[in-house]
Amino acid sequence: MEKIRSVALVLIGVSLVMIFSGCVSSFVIGLRNDQENVRSRMEDVSSVFEDFSTEVSIFEEQRDLLYGEVLSSFFYDTVFSEDKIVKTRLSNYEALVDQINKKRINLDKLCDDAYYPDSSINSKCSNYKTIYEQVVNCFVTDINFYNKSMDDYNKYATSLGNPNLVSSYKTSKKFIDFNGDKVFDGREEKDEK
Repeated sequence: MEKIRSVALVLIGVSLVMIFSGCVSSFVIGLRNDQENVRSRMEDVSSVFEDFSTEVSIFEEQRDLLYGEVLSSFFYDTVFSEDKIVKTRLSNYEALVDQINKKRINLDKLCDDAYYPDSSINSKCSNYKTIYEQVVNCFVTDINFYNKSMDDYNKYATSLGNPNLVSSYKTSKKFIDFNGDKVFDGREEKDEK
């Protein structure tokens, strides 16, 4: 009886050690998996942010070209004849904003309520919101400027009896405060909210 009792105690002891080591092993494996998942998400944030930054650079280049070739040099005698070309360029310009928005949505998913152990990743997660806000607000400013210029052209053309009027560029985009700081970054118009 004493022998059975000691064997039972040994079996219970071995079982407890195995259960404990299994729990520790499971915890360590889980911790490694979590670390790998975090590392993978950080790589995803870096990759998507790089794509986002590239799209923003393309947007900035197109904005500079648009101002250099179209918005800064309206000539009333060519506005009507170039209207379709300009509207196509504005549509392409808006498509860039839509592309940036797709990258922004991916960053929203990766950065939402996440704090990473790498400060550069956290910086990317906080900066993309300001950058996106600037892009949208610059776009809306540019479209408002274009539309105001077309209104001025139409008034001028009407005063001369010219029937060749142009329509404004239609967009559903409006000024945004995406990062919630109550400042409209990139907005260049002071009197309109």
